[in-house]
Formats: sequence, C-alpha cells, structure tokens
Amino acid sequence: MSEEHETRLSDALENQDGFVTPRYRSGQRTADALLESGRTLLAQISYEGLSVSELCKSAGLTTGAFYRRFESKDAFFLSLQRLALDDAERVTRVVTAQLDSDIGKDVALAQYAFEIVDAMRAWHSRNRGVLRASIQRRDHTAGGWQPFKEYAREFVEEVAVRLTRVPELLGRNDALPRLRIAFQIVLGTLINAALNEPGPLQLDEPEMTDALAQTLALYARA
Repeated sequence: MSEEHETRLSDALENQDGFVTPRYRSGQRTADALLESGRTLLAQISYEGLSVSELCKSAGLTTGAFYRRFESKDAFFLSLQRLALDDAERVTRVVTAQLDSDIGKDVALAQYAFEIVDAMRAWHSRNRGVLRASIQRRDHTAGGWQPFKEYAREFVEEVAVRLTRVPELLGRNDALPRLRIAFQIVLGTLINAALNEPGPLQLDEPEMTDALAQTLALYARA
C-alpha cells in the first residue's frame, strides 16, 4: 500500500452519515483538505467559533465544495470524530500487539509504561481539537463525549490486563486495580492538557511522556 493512499483521510469515511463519498481523486483531495483544516482549526478555536466559510478559506476551497462533500457542519464534525476514534483503535492494536509479542521477555515495566504513554500522548496531541470540540458540544449533542469515554475504558482494560503479566507485577492480586487507577491519572492529565493546556508540560513535549510513564510505573509497583 502506498504512503499516499494511507494518508487519505476520506478513505476511512465510507458509509459515514452526512458524507458524500468522492468518486474521483479530485473529490478525495477536497475532502482531505477540509478534514485536515478542520483538525487544525479546532485545535485553535472553539467548535461554535468555527464557521464553514473560515474552514473553506483555510483549505483554499469554496463553500460549494464543502457542501458537495458534507451535509452540514455537524456532519463534518462527526466525520472528524470517526477519524479520531479510528486512530484510537489503531493505537490500541499497535500497543496490544507489541505487548502480546513482548510479554514473557525480560522487559521492565518502566519501558512498557514509556511506550504506552507516548502512544497515548501522541494520540491526544493529534486529536486535541476534536476532543475539545466534543466536550463543547456535549451539552447540546447526545453522546458527543461518550464514544471517547467508552474507548478509554476499553483501552485501559486491554492494556492493563496484559501488563499484569509483566514480571514485576506477576502474581500480585492488587496489580490490576492499581493499573486502572494509574491509567486514570494518566488519562486525566492528558485530557486536561488537551482541553486547557495548564502546564507546566504541554502535550507536544516529550517530557510529558517521561513524567506520566514514571507516574504509571511507580504507582503500579507501589
């Protein structure tokens, strides 16, 4: 599979409500340009503050081009949400496959923690605008935040169960509940960083991976 094909965001939106699947490459490029611009703009401004005209200006397209691909602004945002959740599922597959491959080897909990937290931080960084907008829309859009909550629960369970087999935690009855709490701390920090950027560490800083990975490993082992 070529790299160009892999980067077409619109490929993942087949059968998405409110999205008209492009028949030609030009339509794919239009949809991708809009989706990329939407992710970028939502990291800078609120969902309510984002207008279709501003989105199209950022993408170098007309509003007519937008409505040929998306039924409405809400349909456009739901497409962005689907892409974020697809990305989350990909992260889960990568992380769990690596754990399944490595468990039983002489790998320290701290190393697993670093790799897992770094994948989590990168996902929150890539999708911070969609996360922020999902919170903003929660009051007037049913289920706006729920898909992300469900994904987070599933991710923690998938990963935590595997980590209980790491030699440092093997045989400990309290390993799983401690890992769940440790992941709650990590997730809470990452979401707060995505929504509010309070500092002192920002999502784009590798030092955040170091700090949160140490937190996860230390609490799990304590």
